[in-house]
Amino acid sequence: MKILLSLNKNIIKQYIPQNSKIGFVPTASELENDRWYMEKDRADLIKMNYNIIDIEISKESKQEILEKLDIIDAIFIAGGNSFYLLQELKNKKIIEDLIKFANNKTYIGTSAGACIACPKIDYIKKLDDKSQAPLLDNYEALNLVDFYVLPHYKSKEKYTKLADEIEKEYLNYDFIKLSNEQAIIVDDLGKYSIIETQ
Repeated sequence: MKILLSLNKNIIKQYIPQNSKIGFVPTASELENDRWYMEKDRADLIKMNYNIIDIEISKESKQEILEKLDIIDAIFIAGGNSFYLLQELKNKKIIEDLIKFANNKTYIGTSAGACIACPKIDYIKKLDDKSQAPLLDNYEALNLVDFYVLPHYKSKEKYTKLADEIEKEYLNYDFIKLSNEQAIIVDDLGKYSIIETQ
C-alpha cells in the first residue's frame, strides 16, 4: 500500500515510474460546467509520461471498472464534489474493490479524492454541496487512513476560514490541513509523513 494525498502532482514523479499505467477517475467533477482543474490534472499526468486509462465510475459497468483496476499500477482520483464521488462509488458497489486495490498498489487522491480516503466525509459539508448526492445515505468512506484531510488550506482565504470552522466543529476528528504545496505520504505500515512539494 502506498497512498499519496496531494494537490501538487509533481510529488507523483518521486513514487511512480514513468510509463506506468495510471487509472484516472474524473467522476467528482462530473456535474460541473467548468472542469478545468480536472482536465489540467489529466494533461499534466500525460506530460509526465504516464499512460492514462480513464475510469468513468458513473458511466462504466462494474465489470469494466474491475478489468481496468487489474491492469493499472496506480489510481488517480481527481477533485470535485466528495459527496457525489462517494455516491457513485457506492452505486457501483466498488468501495471494497477500491480498498483492496489501495492495499496492494498505489492510491493517489487530490482534493475530493483525498477526502474519500478518510474514514468518512460528513465533515466536508461546508466545502462541498451534499445536495449533489441525493442517493447517498451514509458518509462512510474508504477508511484508508485514520485522519481527516482539509484540502486547499491557505490557497484561498475562503478555504482557510472554512477549514478552521470545521476543525472547531468536529473536535473528535484528527485533521490535517493540506495546502496546495503539501502532500501526505502513507507507507505500507500505515505511517504517514507530510512533505512540501515544489
